[in-house]
Amino acid sequence: MCRVLAYLGDPVQLDGVLFEASNSLVRQSVQARLMSLLNIGGFGLVAWDDASPRPEHPYVYRTPNVPVFDRNLKALAEKLHVTAALAHVRGVVYEPGETVGPQNLHPFRFPGARVVLAQNGDLYRFGDMRYDLVEIVGHELARCIEGTTDTEWVYALVLSRLADPFGPADAEELARAAQEALQILREVRARHGIATQSPVNLVIGDGSNLVATRFCFDYGWYPDDESFFAGEREFDFTTLWYAVGERFCHDGDGWDVRFGTDGAGRAGAVLVASEPLGSDPAGWLEAPEYSMLVVSRTDGGIDVDVRELDL
Repeated sequence: MCRVLAYLGDPVQLDGVLFEASNSLVRQSVQARLMSLLNIGGFGLVAWDDASPRPEHPYVYRTPNVPVFDRNLKALAEKLHVTAALAHVRGVVYEPGETVGPQNLHPFRFPGARVVLAQNGDLYRFGDMRYDLVEIVGHELARCIEGTTDTEWVYALVLSRLADPFGPADAEELARAAQEALQILREVRARHGIATQSPVNLVIGDGSNLVATRFCFDYGWYPDDESFFAGEREFDFTTLWYAVGERFCHDGDGWDVRFGTDGAGRAGAVLVASEPLGSDPAGWLEAPEYSMLVVSRTDGGIDVDVRELDL
């Protein structure tokens, strides 16, 4: 499985969440705590800085290499302070036919699009589903697809549910688009008789809003063979955690979330991740199964709504 991380809040040094936290995303790429295997197929980052020129245009960094050995990424992370970020370590299965390359790295962002998406999960027998989606997403979005992953098609499907696929969207529109995309995928799976477990943890953001799903189609149904799906996935409901606090910062004990709010009762930071980042997971909450997190930046700080996915 992949590892994913999203941040929204006051400016934070990117180095903390990517490298320096005791269970940072880069550390998870070589020693994840909540999974048994991660075969790395690359790393991707999209990050926003409200103080930068044209803040709606994010920083983008992708490499098919292992992030723990990436000196360029480390140097950038030490310098950059961001107000939102979505980062992803791609996990791939051990199969000769797997395509590893920059065209398949998350988060996906089509040229000119405001919204980006990363996924932790995969859709069983997606090859049977792919071309059902062409007419649904439309030719304009389908032409933007460059890689071979199911996630890039899911991204196009989410964008197709927005009023303007390349324009701004508020948190509720992103949430509605994610739910509609999952419903369409359910219908396509049924059309092809697919009833095998397929986790779909989506993380969607635009620098001001964040939506994350913890969802699985047909949980508990596995193929009766020797495949990766029959073994590694058995009894595995893909994890998703979140923490809301005053800030994410460094003190004498290292990088961690400072819980509580400032004097005005304002939460200044939210982190969403495949597993808790800090040394103490006690303040982290596990997103419920079949749920959606809807996060937005408001005048009063960061607003987080946890809701059930009704599919």
